[in-house]
Amino acid sequence: MFIQTPYLPSAPVTLAVSGFCAPGLNVIPPPEIPSLPPALRRHADLGLCPVGGKDVVCPPDTFAYYSEALSPYGFSVIEGGQALGVSYPADTAYNVVVAGNFALLNPSVCDRTLLRLLENRFNILPVKQGYAKCSAAPVGENAIVTGDAGIYRAAARAGLEALLIENSGVLLPPYRNGFFGGACGLTAPDVLTVNGGLAHMNSGPAIRKFLEERGVRPMEIHSGPPFDTGSLIPLMCGG
Repeated sequence: MFIQTPYLPSAPVTLAVSGFCAPGLNVIPPPEIPSLPPALRRHADLGLCPVGGKDVVCPPDTFAYYSEALSPYGFSVIEGGQALGVSYPADTAYNVVVAGNFALLNPSVCDRTLLRLLENRFNILPVKQGYAKCSAAPVGENAIVTGDAGIYRAAARAGLEALLIENSGVLLPPYRNGFFGGACGLTAPDVLTVNGGLAHMNSGPAIRKFLEERGVRPMEIHSGPPFDTGSLIPLMCGG
């Protein structure tokens, strides 16, 4: 069945778009987006945004790919009006995180088509960070882990449970570090699949504690440092 609230599966995930493989589910790899910097060209969360149910929005850059890949599953693939650009924030037009009834995004850079859809479904929480999804990992209906202070403050003001962490220990060469949100994703209501080991992060113990308090366990798929390949985007789950 379709996941009704983006990034928050109600049962074990059966279909996802991801740059890293997660055990036990069907993973569609993101396409290469030549207009982006080399290290970001296959980041799913830059080229696809779920808005709930069968609806997903993507830039013109990836529309043909996702139409072919997702339409057979019953998805309605909606083409946004804004192509992706090589420089920040032009690469962030579809990078949105949803937590509970809120969509956290930078309204000044968000694609207009996507923004209208989100406004009809969620309460918009404006943030300055263009990489909103990269910077935040939903870990429960009203809970997120984020390495961005602005997202943390906006979430806390809205009554969400938020943990502010350091992104140190997350790899994304040639950059100094990547984002934790781009190195993980929920693959079940109680499982956060992480593309690496939390032991390499200064904030690893705090993340474990925050997850444990919410009945979520981390599934670390390898023992090396977490690698930011773009967020795992869950799209369908069993039930």
